[in-house]
Amino acid sequence: MATVLVGATSTAAYADYNTGGCRTANGDAGGLDCWVMFWDDGVALGGGDFHAYGERLSAYDSWADGRGVYVGATWWEGSQRHDNGFKLTSGANTSRSLDLGNIPEGTSVTFTSCQTDDGALLNCRTQTARA
Repeated sequence: MATVLVGATSTAAYADYNTGGCRTANGDAGGLDCWVMFWDDGVALGGGDFHAYGERLSAYDSWADGRGVYVGATWWEGSQRHDNGFKLTSGANTSRSLDLGNIPEGTSVTFTSCQTDDGALLNCRTQTARA
C-alpha cells in the first residue's frame, strides 16, 4: 500500500511589508496622529491608527485571511504608566475603535500596531504619537 502526501498551502496573507507614519492631528493643535497599514503583494490587509483628537485607537481588518490586527497605546502621567489596546480578529471589512479617555495634551504616546495570528503578534511597528 502506497501513501501519498500532498502539501497544503495556506491562504493566510502574511504582510510582506507595512507602511505608516505620523502627521499633525486634524482638530488637535499640537497632536500627532500615527497609522500603520499591512500589505501583501499590493493588497491592503488591515491596519491601525492612533487619533490625537479624542485620544482614540482604531483597527481595521480588510481581508478575510485568518489574520487580525492588534493596536495598543502606552503613555505616562507622572510616575503612572497607562497601557490599553485590543485585538481585532473578526475578519474582512471590520473595524473597531477604543476611547483611551482624556490623555493630557502634549503627552507622548507609544503607538504599536501588529498583525495577529492565533494570538501571536507579528510584523509589529511602533511609533511615537502625541495626544
